[in-house]
Amino acid sequence: MLTPRFKLTQDDNHVYITINAPYTNIRETEVDVDGENFLFVSSPYFLRLRLPGKIVESERSKGSYVCDSGDFTFVFDKETSGEHFENLDMITSLLAPRDIPDVNPDLIQMLEEDGVTVEDDNDDSDSVNSEKYTYGFGNKISNQFCEIGTEFPQIFELKTPENVPVEERHELRQKYENLKFSSDHYLADLYEKELIEPYLVCVAKWDGPDFNIEVDTAFDDEEVSVLKELPNKHYILTSTENKQVLLGLIDILFGYCYDKRTTMDESTIESSWTINKLSSTLSWFCVFNDYKEVLVACYRRALIYPIFRNFELCNKVKQDLLSLLRKGKKFVIKCLVSIYKMFNNSCDARYILNQLYIKDYLVYIQKIRAEEIDELCNNIANVEVTKADLDLELEEYESAADIVRTEEIMENEMAVKMASMSLLPDLRRNAYNLETDSDETDSSDSSSDSSDSSSDSSDSSSELDSDDDPL
Repeated sequence: MLTPRFKLTQDDNHVYITINAPYTNIRETEVDVDGENFLFVSSPYFLRLRLPGKIVESERSKGSYVCDSGDFTFVFDKETSGEHFENLDMITSLLAPRDIPDVNPDLIQMLEEDGVTVEDDNDDSDSVNSEKYTYGFGNKISNQFCEIGTEFPQIFELKTPENVPVEERHELRQKYENLKFSSDHYLADLYEKELIEPYLVCVAKWDGPDFNIEVDTAFDDEEVSVLKELPNKHYILTSTENKQVLLGLIDILFGYCYDKRTTMDESTIESSWTINKLSSTLSWFCVFNDYKEVLVACYRRALIYPIFRNFELCNKVKQDLLSLLRKGKKFVIKCLVSIYKMFNNSCDARYILNQLYIKDYLVYIQKIRAEEIDELCNNIANVEVTKADLDLELEEYESAADIVRTEEIMENEMAVKMASMSLLPDLRRNAYNLETDSDETDSSDSSSDSSDSSSDSSDSSSELDSDDDPL
């Protein structure tokens, strides 16, 4: 049986249920309402919902069918007029839980209860030891895969998580990242600002003037199609596991925000690689216990792997992440669905990341209180990451580069001075030649004048002699 697409809305006194079930036989359609339970059966479609409040079927209840679109629309009264039904747009959480095989069999799937149960941490050492080689959502996978990193080398940098304790993964990751860090690439992106500037000044789509919180957070048909196929689960997590799951969400969404900023919201075929690579959760099966710890890991990987490696860019991405979280958990789900689709369409078999993490995140976020997202956002906003925190010697490299740049400037200035000094002898020689030529010209003119004067004198003398001579 197929699960049809559906949508629920409400007013003060009614609940409206729209079901898209094309090519069905309307004569064989059955609808049943029992308190918070709603059942729709029309071959080949089957839909069972558990609503957050009770509805009643009465004489005022209505139903219609539009043949062209295949849409059924039902209207039912609320048992308590004026009651507000929470989370009617959380598609997966409305579905009656189904016992569907999953890669996380240790997550309890309840048939009569849904939600997230957070229990006090168990200090039992046997429990801790049994989970120290685990991975996946909530660290609930231990033996479903053998050498998963070897099977998917283009996705995971940690090859055998089942052999590496959780508490040792961060240290191994950091050592591996240090080998991959390129100071030349980092400095080039630091000083060639014209390459980075467009990505620093652009505005995230969800911060743009055209963003409408009501319209742009609504699920479209494709997103509903993804959500309705997810199993409705009940998660039982310790308080530590619950915090680790939320910090893992930050780790994943940071990569998503980085991709959106550096592609100017035009994700490419490489976007799934970017999100995968920037996330220590998805690349190393790491878990985080501290807000600053997760941001430091995100910043480090953003300065080591992608094409644009700039600290100021990392700060911009962090602000994008905070803005995304402030839009509420429904928008977070939309972004996770986008990641889910990228991974499913990836040529590098990143669908495995959906099985290990993203599918459960999509269900889990629908279950948690909206206040948990707000609290997570506030805690992240209060964390400041400095270059020194990243342990990549960024400030030392920058100081050395500044010294080199200063020396280059001084050398260039000296070269200009030396070039001008080398021209002085020629200038003096030319000046001397000009002076000599001038003197010779004056001397010649003087001689000429003297000659003329002598001639004139001679002429005058002869005239006088002639005049004075009486003979």
